[in-house]
Amino acid sequence: MKLWLDRETFSELDLKEVGTYRYAENARDLLIAYAVDDAEPRVWDCEVEPIPDDLLLALHEADEVWAHNAAFDKAIHNNSPSARALPRVELERWRCSMAMALSHALPAALSELCEVLAVREDLAKLKEGKKLVQLFTRPQPSNRIVRIANRNTHPDEWARFKAYAANDISAMRECVKLMPRWNWNASAIAEWHCDQRINERGFFVDRELTQAGARAAVTEKERIGARFRDLTGGVVDRPSQREQFRVYLNERFGLSLEDTKSDTFLQHLKSKSIDPACAELMRLSIAANKTSTAKYAALAPAVQDDSRFRGGLQFAGASRTRRWAGRLFQPQNLPSRGLPDADAVEGYIEFLKAGIPDLYTDELMRYGAAALRGIVVAPPGKKLAVADLSNIEGRMLAWVSGEEWKLKAFREYDAGTGPDLYNITAASIIGGDPWKVEKKNRNVFGKVPDLASGYMGGVPGYQTFARAYNVRMADYWDVIQREIDAEHVCKAQENFVRRGREQAAQLEISEIEWIASETCKLAWRARHPATQRFWYALQDAAKNAIRYDDTIFYAGEHIKVRTVRRCGQRWLVVGLPSGRFLTYFDPKLVDDSITYLGEAAEDGKTSRHWTRIWTHGGKMTGNVCQTLARDILAPTLQTAEERGYTPILTVHDEVLTEVPDTDEFSEAGLIEILASNPEWAVGLPLAAAGFTARRYKKD
Repeated sequence: MKLWLDRETFSELDLKEVGTYRYAENARDLLIAYAVDDAEPRVWDCEVEPIPDDLLLALHEADEVWAHNAAFDKAIHNNSPSARALPRVELERWRCSMAMALSHALPAALSELCEVLAVREDLAKLKEGKKLVQLFTRPQPSNRIVRIANRNTHPDEWARFKAYAANDISAMRECVKLMPRWNWNASAIAEWHCDQRINERGFFVDRELTQAGARAAVTEKERIGARFRDLTGGVVDRPSQREQFRVYLNERFGLSLEDTKSDTFLQHLKSKSIDPACAELMRLSIAANKTSTAKYAALAPAVQDDSRFRGGLQFAGASRTRRWAGRLFQPQNLPSRGLPDADAVEGYIEFLKAGIPDLYTDELMRYGAAALRGIVVAPPGKKLAVADLSNIEGRMLAWVSGEEWKLKAFREYDAGTGPDLYNITAASIIGGDPWKVEKKNRNVFGKVPDLASGYMGGVPGYQTFARAYNVRMADYWDVIQREIDAEHVCKAQENFVRRGREQAAQLEISEIEWIASETCKLAWRARHPATQRFWYALQDAAKNAIRYDDTIFYAGEHIKVRTVRRCGQRWLVVGLPSGRFLTYFDPKLVDDSITYLGEAAEDGKTSRHWTRIWTHGGKMTGNVCQTLARDILAPTLQTAEERGYTPILTVHDEVLTEVPDTDEFSEAGLIEILASNPEWAVGLPLAAAGFTARRYKKD
């Protein structure tokens, strides 16, 4: 028996501000729409009607209880005072159509999902549904006569509200019928259940730090604003007035800035001749633009009375790769580069909680961003055990492409008999002993090329990572010309004449910056022939699969590609050795380029919408490696749980667990779990690093 469920609730709290679990504690059910198997949807008006017999029976006996965004319905069902009289539904019986959609790179919102899957209009969500939800599920603005709308104040709208609720059931049920199940089998559902346990558990919060961080962020913003106005004589009120600020800097200091981005300022700040007032204004702007400290204020209202924050992860929320995304606190977006060391951050936290952070440092925004991880702490009697898969994407790329020399280098490094891989890359580009590569050269010629080049990245990719590490490739042009094979230098110069000039103008970089980046790219590719072959093999396999339905094409030893039709929809499906699949909806060749329909942001906007997206072998290789890295991590969460390492959070390839504060549990135990090869990944060199601590930190 399947029970299809959808509820409409009322609360004085704003769901977006307090999160699902805090909201659930204060919400009450208004309507519960439901259907048993293929029966017509019905709606229970919870506050005026007794629970229907068929719903009561189904809650007891249904094998599967489906909801769209089941995490919400489950939280209400388990935590809302109005739902306490209802039969419990064990986690193992819950199913989520939204998680199923996200697992196949489809939209999360039910209305958008209906459009993409071409659900019949009479089954899709009612157009006015959003307005009805806003009318009945939250208090009305203070200028309205009726503060809380209900069935008595708005009887006609209430009738349509009930019809909308019933229609949600039809829409969800139809979407589940139309969606594939390639990434929604029994083991995938078990992974979702594990995810739900992690979200229900949440993590323990240092509330004193959260409140102190929120106060300090406001105070520092005000200080920055006051100093900024003082330095500009009030001509520019704040750094966010970007155009006025740009014009002011150009006129006062004789600059020719085209923008006021932090990356632009960081490059100017390298100059020893920069005017001190200009430098201070740029530093103030960089500090003011650090939005990460807003996480303190965002988290505070969502923490529950037991000092835990729940619901911070979205299963398969990262489009296509099925990786976790963050909700509200957004742990995946925590600052990770250019941070003070952990001991310095711990010292800052003590001063911050004492209300005197300015006595510790004048870099309050930088330290405030670095201290965000410290919000996560172990509860009394416990400690945190944390472990992170080491360079998992680099290892996965070498394994899936068959880059044997690099796999050997990873194994030697793990055994302690070989140097760091970034050092090896740097030495392969500029020569020298990989054991003796200077740190700055390791980043410029090792880390930046490995991160930028692995997925067929060109000069734009180099620029992205160079900015992240605050370097300019042009600053190393003398080294590049001296150490890199002259063949690569000449080829890069030729490429600039053929296609680089226009790209350099678009990227707003110099000719030397472009040629230096291109030279390093060519040197990296020459060192990675198997990786290059894999990019093009995957690209050719995808193109051939689009041309010839239901025919399998291969890329390397591990990857299979074909195009299939399901329920009238066409899919490009990439079979992975993990047993999971990458899915691309409605694939087409446009001018011999691979395209598909998916969610993307355009014109610099943060909102994403369904559109046709262009891809190539390099981007698809990135999808393969990232989703396989996720398929390494996901099962370890269940294993960790079974062995007493209780997962509370995942951040990219890092797992945070709570364990008893005894010698029995250590980082070594968690590392062993993470770095154990699954059966499908024979020959993949895995390694992890970790620590135990009272407070989460950047290790």
